[in-house]
Amino acid sequence: MSSYSIEEVCQHIGSDSLTEKDLIVKKIASLKNADSDSISFFTRSSYAEDLKTTKAKVLIMREEDAYLWQGMTIIHPNPYLAYAKLTQLFNPRKRPEPSIDLGAIIGKEVKISKTSFIGPFNSIGQLSVIGEGVVIESHVSIGSNVHVGDNTYIHANVTIGDDVVIGGNCEIYASASIGTDGFGYAEHNEGNWEKIMQTGSVIIGNNVDIGSNTVIDRGAMDDTIIQSGVKIDNQVQIGHNCNIGENTIIAGCVGIAGSAIIGKECKIGGAAMILGHLRIADKTTVSPGTMITKSITKTGEKFTSIMPFLKHSDWLKFASKLKQFGKKDD
Repeated sequence: MSSYSIEEVCQHIGSDSLTEKDLIVKKIASLKNADSDSISFFTRSSYAEDLKTTKAKVLIMREEDAYLWQGMTIIHPNPYLAYAKLTQLFNPRKRPEPSIDLGAIIGKEVKISKTSFIGPFNSIGQLSVIGEGVVIESHVSIGSNVHVGDNTYIHANVTIGDDVVIGGNCEIYASASIGTDGFGYAEHNEGNWEKIMQTGSVIIGNNVDIGSNTVIDRGAMDDTIIQSGVKIDNQVQIGHNCNIGENTIIAGCVGIAGSAIIGKECKIGGAAMILGHLRIADKTTVSPGTMITKSITKTGEKFTSIMPFLKHSDWLKFASKLKQFGKKDD
């Protein structure tokens, strides 16, 4: 079991609160399940009842909330961010020792750093480049002329198509598909379909996470681009030629149709749908299940509904009126 002093905790999360700095905590726990060895955190009033009964040794709290609890407190402006950093301290990533498994199939003129790990039953196509400290687990298929940046971690059963570029410090989770063909067909007069060969690829920036079973299609002509800092959940579909802006976060089961351009620092809720060829402004928030059917040009707005989508404030008014209407019918 890992254990850290309060001084080590504060240094790791960037807090100057060093009261009782030699005190030791052994684990992170929720307010409800914490015990005398635990450090926990308080973020919002919905947990006020748990705060009254918690047995945690130390709590991380905002300064304005500190009066709510009489025990030992570490002051931090963003307790949830502090918690995220603590999970990395208590559960550090264990990377395998560098090696290339004898069961891996390596193409011609592939360059693999001596500090990387290539697991069993992997296939790496010709002319590909694997950077420093890369981990590729088992049963991963990597095409030709693929570049994988330093310290990227690729989990089992991932498929990566030809010519894909993946930046450094990325993490691609099990069974994701990156750079396979997009959905492109031209209709004959007779009603049948002619496949459009997808000649672009996928370019992924640094510090990008891609969840399990997510599919990012290669571009039809231009590349599909996932910019640095993007975080993508499980089972997301991103169509060909999309461009996802820096630090945007996309929750599970979202569908983004081809050639959509998503701005920087957007938040897209689970199962939201964005139609093709639309532009979404920076810092837009799309609530779960919302269908976006036209471009959004103003920065920093929130939209909610199924169809048609509305500004979040307008949707709340609509929902209130809808409830009143339902009561009249009763």
